[in-house]
Amino acid sequence: MAKTIKQFIDDSESLILPSIQRNYVWKQEQICALFDSIMSDYPIGHIMLWELSGEVLQTKGIDFYRLLTHYDEMLNEYNEKVENPSPEKTFYGILDGQQRTQSLYLGLRGYLKLKIYRARKDNASSFKEKYLYINLISNPADDDDYKYEFKFLADSEFKDELEKLSNPDLPKKLWFKVGTILTYPDYPDDIDSITGVEYLSNDERYQAHKTLNSLYNHICINENILKLDYIPKEKTLDDVLNIFVRTNSGGTILNKTDLLFSTIVAEWPESRKNIEDLLDTINNKGGQSYRFGFNKDFIIRTLMYLLDEPITLKIKDLKNSIQKIKDNWENLSNSIESVVDILLYCGYSNDNLTAYNAVMPIIYYLYKGGSLEKTPENNPKEEFKKYLIISQMKGLFGVASNSTLTNIRTVLTNDDHSLKNKNFNLSDLDDVSIVGDRDFSLDEDIVDSWFKETKGSRTFMVLSLLYPCADISNHVYHQDHMHPESKLRKIEEFKFYRNKLANLQLLPGEENESKNAKDLAKWLEENPEEHDIYLPDCDLDIQNYFEFLAERKKLMKKRLLEILNIPENNTTNPPANT
Repeated sequence: MAKTIKQFIDDSESLILPSIQRNYVWKQEQICALFDSIMSDYPIGHIMLWELSGEVLQTKGIDFYRLLTHYDEMLNEYNEKVENPSPEKTFYGILDGQQRTQSLYLGLRGYLKLKIYRARKDNASSFKEKYLYINLISNPADDDDYKYEFKFLADSEFKDELEKLSNPDLPKKLWFKVGTILTYPDYPDDIDSITGVEYLSNDERYQAHKTLNSLYNHICINENILKLDYIPKEKTLDDVLNIFVRTNSGGTILNKTDLLFSTIVAEWPESRKNIEDLLDTINNKGGQSYRFGFNKDFIIRTLMYLLDEPITLKIKDLKNSIQKIKDNWENLSNSIESVVDILLYCGYSNDNLTAYNAVMPIIYYLYKGGSLEKTPENNPKEEFKKYLIISQMKGLFGVASNSTLTNIRTVLTNDDHSLKNKNFNLSDLDDVSIVGDRDFSLDEDIVDSWFKETKGSRTFMVLSLLYPCADISNHVYHQDHMHPESKLRKIEEFKFYRNKLANLQLLPGEENESKNAKDLAKWLEENPEEHDIYLPDCDLDIQNYFEFLAERKKLMKKRLLEILNIPENNTTNPPANT
């Protein structure tokens, strides 16, 4: 059944998305590229549709969703679920080509709500409705990849572009809202009706008319652009899932996680909302300052990990576990959500959590009933902090992470030992072996190597051990330079060492901003209450920077060895600037 793009989009009420499809993920640049491909007569791929009547729509054991009428970059809204469809109406579930179909709709009938350049991400007023436009008179500058220039513009931006047309010193760009072409009953003849055309030369008018007619032809007339494949309504859900997986596994439209997620949703429709709600909760639980980047891959792998199943993520293994996931969802999801409290306690967010896989054993411990109760001998949260820091500082989850996770799980439950009410201790992992002869052990040389680190996520981890009184979970802490970085940068012999760990401390964000670039001695004089617990007894003048680094390193290192139960080997400390 051949259709023009206009006919296809005009029937958008019948286009629905089975819940096995992932959410909309395309960026505005990809939408522009799609429309350029259409105008350039490049193939845009097939769209596979599953024909369904409204009468049987809700008997397929799977939920369906409508196309987005707009996409909000800030809210990342989910599609509206199809409720109570008309029994006599024919629907078409999109099995392949969802992103292209949704992009066609947003470009022609919808809009994107996008952040204004350099505006704050956390402010709703920073996001404006933008519609797709095409420049009718010139090609993209210095870009041979595209033949036409498409761009999303807010109303205010479009007005600015109109004003530029009247300036003879600026390149001319005549912007036309692409969706307007759907209102033309025939080929556009009256080019003068387009706003701003009065500023064009005769040649530019001809070019604009030519581009506009080409747009009309490609959107409203040509039936050969869309390649539509129809799957008969008689096909079962299993048939459709097999078609879906086979179609997508060989291409780049979906990755393995999407296919696995689709497998869960096909057999348990409510899982889509459950998992999306869980992700929304755990990624935003810490508020604006402590967001995380957990994704569906993490959730699926963690679910299999908690159920003591293989985590190699094969569809066969996952399908065999879906019922167990469904039956235990409340406990599974609660354990995953609870780990965020531990991460916040440790001061983590997406900015400094470099190995998300390292979090899974903590969730396993919680799911199996491990205790977080603090005792005189043990504080499980502090032990987990050490575990996370060592895992990331030593890169234990960088290579063969599946093997690392499996070995940790085995050690935690060796000899059928129950974790219920047990307090975690880092020494529990002494017997974990990791590919490449790596393990959780530490020695003085490893701690020495930490002082070669420069300011970043790794130095923050070490400082979080050294400053246990810092209320990291409730306040934003900065890594502050003891001696001001801006002044060290200007001294040739010191500038390379300005960001070393031994020159860093943790300060609440507001205090760090007030401290700014004050000399260390001056700042301590004005703020005697801020006397750092690792302040060396030496000359604090900036010209004595190397001695300051070496002496402060001794104090910090001594405390780290105590915290991590590492015996000193009584060797001479190397300078802190090595």
